Amino acid sequence: MITRTLDITFRVSLALFLIGGVVVVVTQAIGLVVRNGPLVESVVEWAGTPTYVLAGIAGLLGFVLSYVKGWDTSD
Repeated sequence: MITRTLDITFRVSLALFLIGGVVVVVTQAIGLVVRNGPLVESVVEWAGTPTYVLAGIAGLLGFVLSYVKGWDTSD
């Protein structure tokens, strides 16, 4: 039960931080193309911070899952 909950939470946080990363990069690229410096800087404030937090959560959950599930060393 706890493993399943951790796994689902890990997958959701992983997907959300990847989507957030794409939003940050695409928005900054658009800001560079249209030469809008404030857009490039402000995207980090409204999308970057939640993305960094989600990345940290996903990393910690992955670490915990590696201990709960164990490593599969069979190749």
